[in-house]
Amino acid sequence: MTKFSLIPNPTFSATASIPRAGAEDGKLTLTFRHKTLEELRDMDTELQKKADGKTSAVEPQADYLMKIVEGWALSDEFTRDNVIVLLQNYEVVNKNWPPR
Repeated sequence: MTKFSLIPNPTFSATASIPRAGAEDGKLTLTFRHKTLEELRDMDTELQKKADGKTSAVEPQADYLMKIVEGWALSDEFTRDNVIVLLQNYEVVNKNWPPR
């Protein structure tokens, strides 16, 4: 039986499926930082404020992801600039991230 704890692990991994034009979906494993529901709500509010009135929400989304993601299983270094490249190149990621 899996042991349950009221205090979650500070990090956890999840694999995202990312559609790619002309190829099978890519799989990207990310390591997330655990956030409480209140922290996520505050971050969502901050994201919405930063994105309001902008033609592109890529940079606010990148800032959001940098707060909740600790790293990824790619040979490319996990940096804000590389997160922006990911968001700019994969429309589905851009539309569906951050996950809610």
